[in-house]
Amino acid sequence: MLLPIRDHNPSERFPYVTLGLIAVNVIVFILQLLDDRITTVYAAIPAEITGAPVDPLLRARLAIEHGIRAEPVVNPWLTILTSMFLHGGFLHIIGNMWSLWIFGNNVEDALGHFRYLLLYLFWGVVAALAHIVFNWASPIPVVGASGAIAGVMGAYMLLFPHARIDCVLLFVIITFVEAPAIFFLIFWFVSQFLVYNPGVAYLAHIGGFVAGFLVIKAMGGPRRILQGRRRRYYY
Repeated sequence: MLLPIRDHNPSERFPYVTLGLIAVNVIVFILQLLDDRITTVYAAIPAEITGAPVDPLLRARLAIEHGIRAEPVVNPWLTILTSMFLHGGFLHIIGNMWSLWIFGNNVEDALGHFRYLLLYLFWGVVAALAHIVFNWASPIPVVGASGAIAGVMGAYMLLFPHARIDCVLLFVIITFVEAPAIFFLIFWFVSQFLVYNPGVAYLAHIGGFVAGFLVIKAMGGPRRILQGRRRRYYY
């Protein structure tokens, strides 16, 4: 396992949006801890979004065992957005917010605050849809900012492939290594196909990452986006 600690890629603009997103996610997580109905109401359930039939007995059992709603409370399509700000536990939110800080500030710096915010939300939606397409009848709720953050990571790989990332390598012993961003991010992307945990929406990660990469390509690539900025961004 390879875990990022920090990058060596200072930004020029103050990352208002990245810090704001982190703050909103943390505040919502605290509210989840205080009232678990927030998770029940605002998590995204693929079967509700697609209108797929769900066995009433299965839905009732899930509602009892996992607090899953028996019926939708808000528009199911709205939950694609709301679920991006919910998390399933301390490790989930810490890992997501740490990754958002490492990669988000530079992507925000490159894209500008408003465009970055719109694309962050767009990548989160694409990530959720990637999961829903292949799990269209699933009654299991999906929460987390991972898909949107994967989009940020996909954008970062194309924008700053040679930025240096300090990582922790967990393999028999703990080792600290420094690697180019392109190496770490390709490693992370490939691992989504190789590692399986039934509680993780890997397809959302993959969809978000690919969306982030393709959006930067569609915008003209790093040279056009970073035109006039320091050469360190793409060399």
